[in-house]
Amino acid sequence: MTKSTASKIYCPKCGYQTHTYCCSSRRPNTKIRYRKCRKCDTRIRTIQRLDVVGAVEEIQPSRTEEEINQSRSELCSKYQRGRRDAMNQIKLTERDVAEIKFLIHNDIQTQAYTAMQYGVEKTAIHRIATGACFADVPTPRSLADL
Repeated sequence: MTKSTASKIYCPKCGYQTHTYCCSSRRPNTKIRYRKCRKCDTRIRTIQRLDVVGAVEEIQPSRTEEEINQSRSELCSKYQRGRRDAMNQIKLTERDVAEIKFLIHNDIQTQAYTAMQYGVEKTAIHRIATGACFADVPTPRSLADL
């Protein structure tokens, strides 16, 4: 049985001792521990480098919910744009997509007529209308917003 290299970590909020509830080592020579305070239930993450002799665990600053949601939305929009660029089969510009979203969401035209007008399949229009494709292009409130 190997000796644990975990050290005692105290809660930054209340100063009470924390306990480890999950461990991982995604990177070589690095141990990531997720800890929870026994008193105030604060969760923290610590990182310990195993390749350095006598290295102590360092508490990593936690991100707020707002920061997590912002990074998630940035990743989604980058992914959407990257997929379109990689496909190299785009017939519609972002302006066309915005017009299509406006026409469909305001019930000005049917999806079938819009597909015929833009020279694409009905499924492409349906995917734009439901947000499965071009989710990062916002729906305009009026045609003047285009």
